[in-house]
Amino acid sequence: MKRFRYIVFSLLFVILAVMPPVFAQEEATEEEATKEEATKEAVVEEAVVEEAAVEEEAVWGDEAAAEEVAPAETAKAPGSGMTASLGVGMGLAHGDYISSSSGLGLLVGLPFSMPIGPLDVSVSAAIIMNTMDAGAETGASVTQIMVFGMAAVPGMPFALMGGAGMAGSGLAIAGGLGVPVNAFVPDLPVQVMVGVNANIYTALDDNIEGNTGGIVGFVTVGTSF
Repeated sequence: MKRFRYIVFSLLFVILAVMPPVFAQEEATEEEATKEEATKEAVVEEAVVEEAAVEEEAVWGDEAAAEEVAPAETAKAPGSGMTASLGVGMGLAHGDYISSSSGLGLLVGLPFSMPIGPLDVSVSAAIIMNTMDAGAETGASVTQIMVFGMAAVPGMPFALMGGAGMAGSGLAIAGGLGVPVNAFVPDLPVQVMVGVNANIYTALDDNIEGNTGGIVGFVTVGTSF
């Protein structure tokens, strides 16, 4: 009987000696988990606040930077979306054997562009009906079919352009610049551009030998669709 009571008291002693550290360890583990969860929540809240600040900055931005970028944004070339424009041109200067020239053209802006360095180059196709006094011919009709690349210059209210194609019996190369009037008058219902182009013609007619060229001033009026 004494031995039985000894065994019971021994077991109770062991239990009482072991259980408090176990309970303390469980409480420490729970406290550590609570702290870790609180830390995670704080990190998530901080990330949400930073994201909101970034979104607000993207929406409102810096007014000075916006004013600086605005001219380039409004000077987008007609080829940056699907557009159609009608244009008229008048010769300002002429090369060999051309005494006068004028033209009427149709320009179609294609709905894609190519990034080249800092420029976003849009692509347009044009057909131009020129009327020229060239050599012995007066009022000669010269058809010009061109493919143009056009890009707005960042920070500047004008676009550069260049193209190549066919004119008369030979090739044509053109380059110049255009100023979108919409950059200065944004409420216009149509897209208006004025500019100048320099053209080189390899052979306007089979009866005329030698290269020639000219500088043309133009105005185009168009719309997007």
